Amino acid sequence: MKITNVETYLLDIPLGQKAITDSQTKLDSVEFVVVRLDTDEGVSGWGFNWNYTKGTRAVQTIIDDNYASLLIDKNPLMYKNILNELHYTNHFIGQVGVTRVALCAINLALWDIRLKDVQLPLWKYLGPVKEKVKAYNTDGGWLETSTDELISDMNQLIDHGFDAVKMKLGKPDPREDYERVKAVKNAIPEHVKLMTDVNTVWDLKTARTWGKKMQDLDIYWLEEPMNPFNKKDHARLARNIDIPIAVGETIYTKYDFRDYIEAGAVDIVQADVTKLSGIDEWLDVAALARCYDLEVIPHTNIQQKLHVQLAAVSSNVPMVENCYKSLSEIWEDPIQVVNGYYTLPQESGLGCKLKDSILEKYQVN
Repeated sequence: MKITNVETYLLDIPLGQKAITDSQTKLDSVEFVVVRLDTDEGVSGWGFNWNYTKGTRAVQTIIDDNYASLLIDKNPLMYKNILNELHYTNHFIGQVGVTRVALCAINLALWDIRLKDVQLPLWKYLGPVKEKVKAYNTDGGWLETSTDELISDMNQLIDHGFDAVKMKLGKPDPREDYERVKAVKNAIPEHVKLMTDVNTVWDLKTARTWGKKMQDLDIYWLEEPMNPFNKKDHARLARNIDIPIAVGETIYTKYDFRDYIEAGAVDIVQADVTKLSGIDEWLDVAALARCYDLEVIPHTNIQQKLHVQLAAVSSNVPMVENCYKSLSEIWEDPIQVVNGYYTLPQESGLGCKLKDSILEKYQVN
């Protein structure tokens, strides 16, 4: 088998609902870069990556100008050799950021070919430890909603079968964050887990002060409280508060996860395939976390189908985020949540191909 053609697509897909807000961004659409690898045996592999904000054209350019020619005539089943070669073309354009986003998209497309060749979905190929995966939901906890709307949205999610929900923090005055958390805790059933997400905007003093105040509210975790590149302050915070600290959405290599873990700076590892270099590096991080008896709960916005399959093969992944309901239908055979659990896909391949109608409608020229 040989790769005969590399095709890329740049998409800007609207959320189809009111704009959502966290402490970093106000979001009304998501950009995608999509990669299709064709082979001489008629098998095509689809990969993707995405971004909250504009700029994904740079990823498309890296693939078209730097990687595509190196992929032609390669055997896609020798994907590790291919990815190793591509990785070492990056010395003068960076090892993370745009290049890593591009490598991940190619990694996913190569996995898709491999899985179609053996006619299995990812989770069956890797070997499952469970047949369904618990979901928790973020869609009711956006920062721009009023406290009354927040409580109403959270309870609607609970009524739909979710028993773990997450809300955003990062108001200009942390007192308002605290009051919102307290109001939600008082309004939802006691058995429901409540997670909180700061999206990196606090400093150590703020995180320490308000983390301590929230200890009595039975918060399941405090996510991304500070700048993710500041491991030392996360370690200091972990020694000073009793709420588990979750990080990973903006951590881009297994070596950074290693450093966080060894520093005692993380309790919940939120490794994201699309922020790492692909499936293989994610599996490395999950195995590393398992050595330290740490849970991995992937950061997931639109890539649930990918992370749910990895959760099914990982004993230390108890649940996977559910988010952006309006974007769940952009995929062929979208994954479903039934009574708070994801159902696992049965079709062969990775299962992360956007519908043709979406590729046509939202492509950016």
